[in-house]
Amino acid sequence: MTYRFVPHTADIRATIEAPTLRALLEDLVQVLRELTAGDRPVEPRAARVIAVQGPDPPELLLALSREILDAFQLDGFVPARLEIDALTQPPEAPSLRGRVMGERFDPARHETQPEIKAVTRHGLAAEPTSQGWRAELLFDV
Repeated sequence: MTYRFVPHTADIRATIEAPTLRALLEDLVQVLRELTAGDRPVEPRAARVIAVQGPDPPELLLALSREILDAFQLDGFVPARLEIDALTQPPEAPSLRGRVMGERFDPARHETQPEIKAVTRHGLAAEPTSQGWRAELLFDV
C-alpha cells in the first residue's frame, strides 16, 4: 500500500500508487478511512454491498469515493477494507462489485476529522504506469 497526502491550499489532495487497479481501489478505501476516522483501527463489523461503474478508471474512483463518503455522511459508516467480487478493467468500461467492510464511527475509538464535503473532478487522474497504477484525487474540505 502506497499513498500520501499532498499539501494543497484549501483541500486535501491524495496520490495513490499501486501495482494493479484492484490494489489501487483497495488503497483508496484506506485513504477514505483515514480521512473519515484518522489513523485509528477500524473493525470490519458490517458490510455494505457496493456496485459502481464509470466510463474510465478516474470516474470509477470518483464513483467509489462518493459511495463511501455518502455512507459516512448519512450513517457514520467508516470503511475498513474493500472486498472485490468482480472488477471489469479497460479497455471495457470499468466496474466494480463487492463489499465495503467497516463499522459505525465511534468517537471513543476514532478521531474526528475535518468534514469532507466532496471528492472533485479537478485534477482527478487514474492511469497505468510502468510500475502499475497511479491516481490523484482532490477532496473538498
